[in-house]
Amino acid sequence: MAGSARARIIALAGGRSWIVVDGRLPRSAAPYLSAVLRERCGRQAVVFLDLRQAQLPGHDEAHGAFLPDGPLVFHIMADEPWRSLLARDSRVRWHDCAEEAWQAWCTAS
Repeated sequence: MAGSARARIIALAGGRSWIVVDGRLPRSAAPYLSAVLRERCGRQAVVFLDLRQAQLPGHDEAHGAFLPDGPLVFHIMADEPWRSLLARDSRVRWHDCAEEAWQAWCTAS
């Protein structure tokens, strides 16, 4: 089944961007996400990424290696299986809600 995912930049400020990914990801989720994020992140140092509405296809997983090189920190809002997939990336900072992520956005430089 083909994916119907989309990634939208909802905020840009200084060296940071806030990206929302939603919908059903294509079967090759890792390459898709990597390409989309590389395109959307550009040279941003800090990326806020909302994956709460992004769905992996069936039992296929992104295998964790989809965050592009470049950004120093990824602030991510997501549940399982995303947390397990990205658990080993030291650049990831987890947020349980939009309010918490927004507070980090306001203090990030």
